[in-house]
Amino acid sequence: MHINHIGCTSLQTYADACAEAGVCIDWRSATKGLCDYNCPSPKVYQACGPLVEPTCDSWYNEKFIYTVNEYTAMTNMKLEGCYCPNGTYLLSCTSNECVPTCEICRLANGQWTKANTTWTEGCEECICEEDTLQITCHHVPCPTQPSLSCDQEGQVKVNNTVGCCQEEMCECDVKLCPSLVPSCPVGYTLNTTMGVCCLNYSCVLKTDVCVFNNHEYQVGELVPTSPCDRCICSDQTNTSSHLHIVECQPLTCDQHCPLVRGYEYQNVSNQCCGQCVQTSCIVTLSNSSTYTLKPGTVFTPPGEPCLTFECVKIANQYITVEAKIVCPLFNPDECIPGTETIAPDGCCHVCIPKNCSCSVTNTNVYVESQGCYSKEKVNITSCSGACDTFTFYSIEMSTLQHTCSCCQELATSEQQIQLVCPDNTEITYTYTHIEDCGCLKTECSVLDRSQKSVKSRRRRK
Repeated sequence: MHINHIGCTSLQTYADACAEAGVCIDWRSATKGLCDYNCPSPKVYQACGPLVEPTCDSWYNEKFIYTVNEYTAMTNMKLEGCYCPNGTYLLSCTSNECVPTCEICRLANGQWTKANTTWTEGCEECICEEDTLQITCHHVPCPTQPSLSCDQEGQVKVNNTVGCCQEEMCECDVKLCPSLVPSCPVGYTLNTTMGVCCLNYSCVLKTDVCVFNNHEYQVGELVPTSPCDRCICSDQTNTSSHLHIVECQPLTCDQHCPLVRGYEYQNVSNQCCGQCVQTSCIVTLSNSSTYTLKPGTVFTPPGEPCLTFECVKIANQYITVEAKIVCPLFNPDECIPGTETIAPDGCCHVCIPKNCSCSVTNTNVYVESQGCYSKEKVNITSCSGACDTFTFYSIEMSTLQHTCSCCQELATSEQQIQLVCPDNTEITYTYTHIEDCGCLKTECSVLDRSQKSVKSRRRRK
């Protein structure tokens, strides 16, 4: 192989010398491939090619090929070498690129493009002008956008670059969304949905409630309205509000009180129906008969003058107070005849005792006042006894003169005791205690003259 290389070099040297003399020899084809000349693609080997190959650079061709000058002799020489294939042209003297036509535009990156070719670089649309073989570029036209309205809650209009064009777009800004959650009226529930940017709130009617006095009631539930009605949340709905309707029925009050005396039916404030209220005390005697006493009244049963009943109202309680007088022993034989009588209370027998002068008499009794009683018997004093009383005829006055004296108190004092009431409270009771008794002169009743004459006539008959 080394020998072949030396031979090829020798032959090439002779061929070059012949070419300089104006004779071009295609000698390599006769070596049967031993001395092939390899060309870089796309160029091909030519045994007798021009020393100056035309290019697409018109200035180069004009200077080295078409103009007669010192380089003209070079155009007549033929040498072997690598040349552009037939039908193609060398792009430039410094390039090994072959182009099918010289009607091209050179690109900035060293590439080329045919005339009338269009392309896009970035945001510019370019064309290789056919007449000038110059590149003309202009901005890519943007389509006309329809008017954009960002009217949804939380939306803002922004300009964004899409490709090479500015486009108006609606974007969400959550800071523009309302921060307060609305409150729904009674009978409605809050419904939350997601809008374009913000949460949307709406009040949805509840389907199973009644609304009364700003309160909700379930179907079948009692509704407190007026005290005289029984109201319920029905399954019927109002055609306008679509809420369930409250249906009411009046209550019937039983105004009949039990067959117990002392009770009356009375209305109760803020209530529809009244109630049976005690208004009197009931007294039941030993013979099973009953009597009704109003508060503050005292009752003495028929035939029982020593027994009294009083009705006392304490708070809302009606209390019957029973009082029984215990009479002191009475012996008619010890009385001055004709002085026997019944005491003003109609209970006890009293008289003027025989051989009894006016003096203090003691009686132990229970003291009662306003329904309250003493715990023990109290010594109650009185004046009793005989005093001088006489009648005589006065000559001077020509009439009967009467002298009377009465057994009365001479000295008294105030005494206090404690009385216990039915509610276990105590009150102070003050009474008068007689310290001394005596006979005091008093007036006597005198018959008028007409009465005297009648009596005298009766005696004469």
